[in-house]
Amino acid sequence: MLPDGAEIRVRPAVRDDLAAVTAMHDRCTPLVRYRRYLTGSTVPSAARLERLLDPGHGVTLVALAADDRVVATATLVAEGEIGEIALLVEDAWQRRGIGTALLRRLVAHGERAGYAALVAHTHADNTAMLATLRRLGRSGPAPEHDDTVMTVTVPLIPAPVGGHPRTPAASS
Repeated sequence: MLPDGAEIRVRPAVRDDLAAVTAMHDRCTPLVRYRRYLTGSTVPSAARLERLLDPGHGVTLVALAADDRVVATATLVAEGEIGEIALLVEDAWQRRGIGTALLRRLVAHGERAGYAALVAHTHADNTAMLATLRRLGRSGPAPEHDDTVMTVTVPLIPAPVGGHPRTPAASS
């Protein structure tokens, strides 16, 4: 349940979500898509969305409204001990707590999988995403940035397994 009382359901994405995720992208404004993908504002190709729905190393979550429409996605794609994260929340559902809830689930997934940190790349003027990352309450190194893009690192504490810290190799 969101702070405003709306109910959403979150689950891992599956390939059968392609049409619903494409429709959500269609409902997003070009600015929202630009902020998610950092370039361009068109709806990504079906092939790209299929790869995002089923990342080889990582997870994509979908948030569904009460009518089962996909209203947000959160993706974690891992390489080694680091996971790259990204969010897309449909315009009408922004600033309602969905992004924070999805990021917290990605953090939990990353810790269970043994990742050392998550990184997010976002436009320097994307104050909503930067605030969402701050709400996680995990201070990492100072964000890196150029003129337009910031890279924010979220340190993780890998969940122990049998009294020993889990590593990505041990969790596979």
